[in-house]
Amino acid sequence: MPLSQFETVTDGKGQDLKLRLHAFAETYGLEACAPGRCSVLLLLELYAGASSGTLNPGKVIDQIKVLEGLIPSRGLKKATPFNRKELKGLWHQHYLESGLPSMAINLQKGLNIHGIPWLKQQIEGPRLGDVITAVDCHRIAHDAVVSNWGRLIEQKKLTGEWLIFAQHEGQNYYLCLGKHTTGDDVLRSRIDAVCLQEFAFLQDLLSPG
Repeated sequence: MPLSQFETVTDGKGQDLKLRLHAFAETYGLEACAPGRCSVLLLLELYAGASSGTLNPGKVIDQIKVLEGLIPSRGLKKATPFNRKELKGLWHQHYLESGLPSMAINLQKGLNIHGIPWLKQQIEGPRLGDVITAVDCHRIAHDAVVSNWGRLIEQKKLTGEWLIFAQHEGQNYYLCLGKHTTGDDVLRSRIDAVCLQEFAFLQDLLSPG
C-alpha cells in the first residue's frame, strides 16, 4: 500500500488515519490481493464507505480478486476500457452494490433482456386462458426475479458501479471507484490529484487533462 508516499493522511478533524487505514486494509485483505497496486484513493473510498455504512468493501475487493484470478467470476460483466477522452487508457470493472437500488437496476435489466419467459409460454399455450391464479402470480414473480437474476449471472451480465483500474506491464493497478452518475472530469481530477503521485506510469497512459 503506497501510504508511505504521503507524510500524513488526515480526516476532517485533522487526525492522522494511517494506522487505521493500514488496519482496515489488512482486515479486508486488500493489500494481499494486489500488493503495492492499490491506490490510497481507493483505500480512502473503501474506508469512508465502510465507516458511513454506504458501501460493503468486500464487494469491491471480491472483484479485485476476480481480476487477479484469485476467485471465479461472480456473474458481472467483463472489464472494459474507457473510450472517452478524460478516462481513455483506463479500464473499469463493475462491482455489485448492496441494497435495493442495485437490485432494482439489475431486475429491470433482466426484464428488458428476457421478459418473463414463463408467462409468454403460458400465453402462447392453451393452459393459462383468461384467468391468472394465485399460483400463476407466484410463478410469474419467481421467473421475473429469481430466474432472470440467474440468467444474468449465467450470461455474466449483472451490472453495478465501477472499479477503475489501469494496466501496466501485465498487472492491474486499482485506482478508485466511480458511479455512472459521476462526471468523467470529476473522476479524472481525483486520479490526477492522488494516483499520479503514486504511479508515475499513468502520466504516459492518460491523455492530457
